[in-house]
Amino acid sequence: MPRRPFAVLAAFVGLLSAASSTATAQGGPSNTNLMEFGIDAGATFGLGDQSSVQITLPAARFRAGFFLPGDSRWSIEPATFLSWTKVEDADGLFVYDVEVGALYHFAPPSNLTITPPLSVVYVRPFIGITGANGGGDDDNEFFAGAGVGMELPWRQNLAWRLEGNLGYGFDNEAFRLGLFAGLSFFTK
Repeated sequence: MPRRPFAVLAAFVGLLSAASSTATAQGGPSNTNLMEFGIDAGATFGLGDQSSVQITLPAARFRAGFFLPGDSRWSIEPATFLSWTKVEDADGLFVYDVEVGALYHFAPPSNLTITPPLSVVYVRPFIGITGANGGGDDDNEFFAGAGVGMELPWRQNLAWRLEGNLGYGFDNEAFRLGLFAGLSFFTK
């Protein structure tokens, strides 16, 4: 297998570590160390000359959100999708999608963990790289976009998360529409 998939995985781990240390190293008093872990099902529709559809169930990506201290409305959220497929008598195919977003919540995160919890609407600009490697060939693409979503409390420290987003791929010069539905777990 080419070295590039390992570099992508190492970059994701680095992003996760950097976001974690940034979220915990901020100065000043903090009344929350809230983190959000989640997994989403997704559908992505490529718009343009080469249209495409990708539906991934039950998990299109894993994400980890790090809220800034002090009940901040901002969080940094790396997310990833990694897949390895190997068929007998054929080269393996490694598919990846690694992104990082900055979420702005229109209400503080404490609204999700109070009793009774309240829904929170957010916006999420993001950047990332997606690609596939296999059989000596590789293809990747840098993308950027923004989304809007809502976290709907379900149980204590659990919430449903719904998001729609629009992204732009710079290699194929096409827009894509993404729809995600997932479950989030909040820590204190």
